[in-house]
Amino acid sequence: MKDKIYEKINNIENLKDRALLKELLSEVFIHLYEHSENMYNSLENRVFDEIKYNQQNYSIYTSIVKKQDFDPIHYFLNPIIEEDIKDKEYDLKNILDTIIQNNEVDMFKVFLKCDYLIFKNILESDIKFKGNIKTNKNSYKAYFKIKENTQYKDEIHRLYQIFIKNNIPWTTINAPYIYRIVNVVLIECEEGIQKDEIIQEVNVDFGDVGKYIEYNMVPVWNIQKLSLKSTGFPMPCEDRINFEHIISIKDEGVDNGYLVIYDNEDINHIRHTKDNLMITGEIEEARDWDIFKILKIKESRLDKYTYELVSNNKKPSFIEKLYNKNKVNIKTKSELIRTINSFEASKYLEFKDVKIVNITDDLKEETYDMNFFIIDEIRDYDYSKKLILYFTSKKSDCFIIRDLLSFIVSQIQLNYPEYKCEGRLI
Repeated sequence: MKDKIYEKINNIENLKDRALLKELLSEVFIHLYEHSENMYNSLENRVFDEIKYNQQNYSIYTSIVKKQDFDPIHYFLNPIIEEDIKDKEYDLKNILDTIIQNNEVDMFKVFLKCDYLIFKNILESDIKFKGNIKTNKNSYKAYFKIKENTQYKDEIHRLYQIFIKNNIPWTTINAPYIYRIVNVVLIECEEGIQKDEIIQEVNVDFGDVGKYIEYNMVPVWNIQKLSLKSTGFPMPCEDRINFEHIISIKDEGVDNGYLVIYDNEDINHIRHTKDNLMITGEIEEARDWDIFKILKIKESRLDKYTYELVSNNKKPSFIEKLYNKNKVNIKTKSELIRTINSFEASKYLEFKDVKIVNITDDLKEETYDMNFFIIDEIRDYDYSKKLILYFTSKKSDCFIIRDLLSFIVSQIQLNYPEYKCEGRLI
């Protein structure tokens, strides 16, 4: 552009006019042109610096470990709920006050190692178990029940909200073990126990259910909560209302996934670059930011899991990359099979068939919705048809096989909102 300007100037024969125009352009137009060019290049760099979404950076891995086996310095896995690695303490005064009001008291959590259908029957049976509460003074008879635990589901729901606020596409979380955690609740207690006594032990006779019970289990995932400072001062945006905060992630590792945790509406946009998180909002002051760091898995010969590590990760392939780029939902049987086989979890199951049946067909459900918290205000929940997916298990004696099936079906449900999707093992 500059060369063309100087070429035009040099073609002016009148030297006085040439000098006047040259001076005018040099002092005004060239500076304006250079400023515009710099601003354009800056905008272009900001656009191209924003990295593309990579599903593998946001893949969630889950498992469950015994509390005594949990490694607090594990490079990869952290408790979903921090309280699980702490010793249980009982507030006897609060327990007695609650029982007096005829309310149930959550005493502790247990893990049921059994198939989903067995677990479902146990919960629906509403069995009353005998037991006792041993204090520093005496032992008292008590009665207990087991109730569904919702703490971990609430954490998944919260994670979904954070994904959406960070403009990161949601993929169903494959967390089968959290759906086997139940609360053991106290419903009755022998009279005579005093509020100044200290509970030393709680024993429950689970009878036939006892063969499935495991104590002191800690569900874990590859998410770590951090607090990171803004780099420098917030930069005012051109609208004079918003400010841009920069958080460096170099020291934390650029290959991991990052989510900004926030509940207020003062944040308008979050961008991800290779080395930074860019937060735009009406917050003027520099501050510490709560961050979820999704740790990328690394192969290690020292890793040994009592229960298998599972994930919502997809297998890397050209077709998957092409689909993520175009995001076109083609509703064919071939595309359905491709979606199922794209997940690592498909190694446990082999797809056999798909059928569309009337919603009134009385078939016993073998799966559940892992995205129960997603509310689609447009979707009509008065389904007229069911989409039944049939699978066989590739792995014998796998007690979470129907949970893995539920994960795949839950993801399919997001793509087929017009049907109620269910899975069957054959």
